[in-house]
Amino acid sequence: MNEREVGCDLSLTLKAYMNAEDRLLDAGYENVVYLVNEGYDDALIGVSECGRAIYDFDLMIEWLMNKYDWSEDESIELIEYNTIRSLPYMGDRAPIIMHKLYD
Repeated sequence: MNEREVGCDLSLTLKAYMNAEDRLLDAGYENVVYLVNEGYDDALIGVSECGRAIYDFDLMIEWLMNKYDWSEDESIELIEYNTIRSLPYMGDRAPIIMHKLYD
């Protein structure tokens, strides 16, 4: 199947199914350190000017709640204990976990 057969731009559709690594490479970011948990791929919302991946904390929580049927508190605990605590070990280019100031 190609764009001519479908009659639309497939690149936009395919990007919705890309993992974090593919999305970063597609956007031209080759050496960005990212979280390898595939569940957090949709929480990747950007890259800082200094080349650090930026993740949305609320989207990370949402994914865990939906995937594992966990409570918000359980999801926060896992992220804080397993992910945020590991960031210092990832060096100066470790991802940034962003907390929204407001909705």
